[in-house]
Amino acid sequence: MIRIETEHHPYFPKVWHLLQTSFHAGERRDLDKLKEILKDERVQLWAWEEQNLFMGMAVIWTFEKFNFLEYLAVHQDARGKGIGSALMQSFLGPKLLLLEVQPPTDDINKSRIAFYERLGLQLNSYPYHQPPYQKRGETFPLQIMSSPQLLSPNEFEDYTTLIRKEVYEKWYAE
Repeated sequence: MIRIETEHHPYFPKVWHLLQTSFHAGERRDLDKLKEILKDERVQLWAWEEQNLFMGMAVIWTFEKFNFLEYLAVHQDARGKGIGSALMQSFLGPKLLLLEVQPPTDDINKSRIAFYERLGLQLNSYPYHQPPYQKRGETFPLQIMSSPQLLSPNEFEDYTTLIRKEVYEKWYAE
């Protein structure tokens, strides 16, 4: 894995393109905000390469009690080859990891949740809406997965409040 610390890294345009093709506009930051969050010491943008080819990316936020996986995406040509599992395993460890998933309402969402469950994440049952990336943007009903254990109600409230404030609201355009 290669850490990307500025938008001047040669993989940054590939990361941006992958984000655009993997997430619709309401589920991702705009380009300027992506560049801006790289200045936050808690943000780590990772690119996965094999044989000098860009395969995937991840954005991780590091907080005191947990890490938050904001994005994980694998290039279309590299899907089904274990890249997503390898990326995820590099982020799993003793420190709590949280991520958002769409509820298990269709086969694709169920498959994605099963993928994370095979890696040891657990689906928390508390209601959750992904905050918007823009001040007046729409929210999305999602669920939080966590590893290595489920969250208590208090942990869920504390951690999702921190995510809302620091990952989303702090970066709204003025």
